[in-house]
Amino acid sequence: MMKALKWKLLKLCKLLYQLLYTHIIIILFTLLCLGFGIALAGTYYLTINLVDSQAMQYAKVAVKTLNEARILYSKNVVDRIKSMDGIMAIPEYHAVKGGIPNPATYNIELGERLSDKSEGMLFRLYSDYPFPNRQLTGGPQDKFEWDALTYLKEHPEASFYRKEQFGDRLSFRYTETVLMEPSCVACHNTLRSSPKKDWKVGQVRGIVEITQPVDNVMLIAEDGLKVISTVLMTIIALAISGLILVIGRFRIINQELEQKVLERTATLNRLAAIDELTQLVNRRQFNILIQQEWRRMQRQQRPLSLILCDVDHFKKYNDTYGHLAGDNCLRAVAQVLDSSVNRCGEFAARYGGEEFAIVLPGVNCSEATRVANIIIDGIHSLKIPHKTSLNSSYVTLSMGIATTIPNDQSFPEQLIKSADLGLYQAKEEGRDRFIIWNE
Repeated sequence: MMKALKWKLLKLCKLLYQLLYTHIIIILFTLLCLGFGIALAGTYYLTINLVDSQAMQYAKVAVKTLNEARILYSKNVVDRIKSMDGIMAIPEYHAVKGGIPNPATYNIELGERLSDKSEGMLFRLYSDYPFPNRQLTGGPQDKFEWDALTYLKEHPEASFYRKEQFGDRLSFRYTETVLMEPSCVACHNTLRSSPKKDWKVGQVRGIVEITQPVDNVMLIAEDGLKVISTVLMTIIALAISGLILVIGRFRIINQELEQKVLERTATLNRLAAIDELTQLVNRRQFNILIQQEWRRMQRQQRPLSLILCDVDHFKKYNDTYGHLAGDNCLRAVAQVLDSSVNRCGEFAARYGGEEFAIVLPGVNCSEATRVANIIIDGIHSLKIPHKTSLNSSYVTLSMGIATTIPNDQSFPEQLIKSADLGLYQAKEEGRDRFIIWNE
């Protein structure tokens, strides 16, 4: 019995060997085709996942950016004007003199500005309780938005997303909740135009949505797959050596896509508008905001004033007291500058190392001089010792002031240059003072 079984096994092995030997090309071709199909399917799946991952990463960062913009606006603008007469933060601010947008309206209009319908990019903030002035556009507009609202009300800490056809483009749609915060409850429950007056902290008051097209990326991915298919067809002829090359190619593609995701993330992080040391607006944001205020004052034909400041003999201060003390000095100076601006549109910025800038829209030269005197008094009151200063025993500031009414023939750079010339003159005349520069 045992001998008969061994003989059958031997005969089967011989038959398989002959089959492999006589049909080796067909078998190898079949195996390579199977490997080709598996590799192609795997590559397609990997590409789709990477595209989705990149879209998800961008959406999360975009949502965080919008939320941070709303929080920053609420704390640094709305909270500051609450005690000011004649200024109201309301949804219908366009129709009210002295009105400015409340944080939700600011976020909605910011999203509208960022949206590009021609490119299929959409930033939205919507709710099932839209204000009367946004009844048509402030609520859910399609099935996805209703699904997102229903799901996120039950799972407020989660996110809701879907890749689907949006218009005539394949898009990735991502949503998160906007929860009712303690500082917002009283406003929403007492505002006359509020559609809901029994809000509680932690309730879902709205949904923030980011819609971004991915069809172009998919086309690029498909083109990449065509290249890979050609490479894999070459692998059939080159056998094992070709397979090794393809694996290397897959790793390179994977690394390149991951690198692009990291670069996009790093770019968005660098867009932060606040200087880390002084907590003032940084130079990049200064350039953006002064352009905005320039255009606004040009439309209104009102003056725009700029004060450039420089800490006197700051290098000597650093050399004498050390860089840690220098950082503390800059923080103290920044607090004085920040407290000197309190009206809508005014802001203080860190312009350079020890240089600062104060932008005063709607302020004439006389009023800018008053602000400069307040700053000088504030710096003097700090009484920060500076024993190596050549003009005082305490830290002082030199300032240059320039004022203009923007027009089509002038530019913000001219205003900055004039203020800089005033600053230079203030230093030449002994520092611890300001000079009004008039061309």
